[in-house]
This record gives sequence, C-alpha cells and structure tokens, in this order.
Amino acid sequence: MRIDPSQSASLAHHTPRLQGFSLIELMIVIVIIAVLASVAIPGFQNQVARSHVMGGMSEVRALTTAYEDLALRGITDFELVDLGATGEGNATQRCTLSMELPDPDSGDGALICSLLGSPQIQGHTVRFERDGAQGRWSCISDLPSAFIPDSCQSNEA
Repeated sequence: MRIDPSQSASLAHHTPRLQGFSLIELMIVIVIIAVLASVAIPGFQNQVARSHVMGGMSEVRALTTAYEDLALRGITDFELVDLGATGEGNATQRCTLSMELPDPDSGDGALICSLLGSPQIQGHTVRFERDGAQGRWSCISDLPSAFIPDSCQSNEA
C-alpha cells in the first residue's frame, strides 16, 4: 500500500502525542509513597533501636569473661579498664558502662549498660548479674517489652 504524499500530512496530524503524567496521577503516586513511608519508618526505627540494644549487650558480654576470671581468682577490687573496657569515661559506642564489684563472700556482682542511641531505648539499662554460688550470668533489663531480647528478662513487676 502506497501512501499519497498529500495524505501523509493528515496522518501525522492524527498521530497521538505523548503528554506525560497528569497532575492527578502524580498526586496519587505521592499519596501512595506517603502511606508506605508512614508504615515503614516506625518499623525501621524500632529495628534500629533493637540493634542498639543488641550492640550494647554484646559490649557488656565481652567483659563478663574477664570479670568472671578475676572473681574466680578472688580479686574483688578492679576497674572496668581491667576488664578490657576502652571507652572514654566508661562509655562505649552503645552504652555507658558501670559495675558492681563481686561480693567477697558470695561472689555476686553485676555489669550494667546504660544504653545510648535511639530515643526509644536511651537511658534504659541492661544488667548482667553474676550469681557467685552458681557461676552464672543472667540478663535483666528495664527496657520496654518490645525491645527486650529473648535472652533477657524484664525487671518490672
């Protein structure tokens, strides 16, 4: 089929042009993105807070071995630096550390992490308490229940 040159101008006139997106279509996309963000951002923030808790627990767990070693040898007067804590002012990346020295009679003591980081967990504590009679460590925390790891128990009654 041959197209007459006089008809080619009329065919070009009827060819649809690409117009882009309408304002309504763009607004719908923006609303969908806003709804997805309103659902995803709180979940992301909670996950970041949980990771800060786990990081703080990891930093304290690293010190329990040295604490245990000193307590088993009967040494009851030592500092966090002796356990391997290296942060300035006893602060690490995820917590401010403190401890309760082992009791000379029972061997009971504790390592405490006052959490830093996410607003949901900042200022809460994770305690690793040593039962000198059993030689066991237990984790106790005052964190909101959504952030307490399975290996830890709440100290709220």
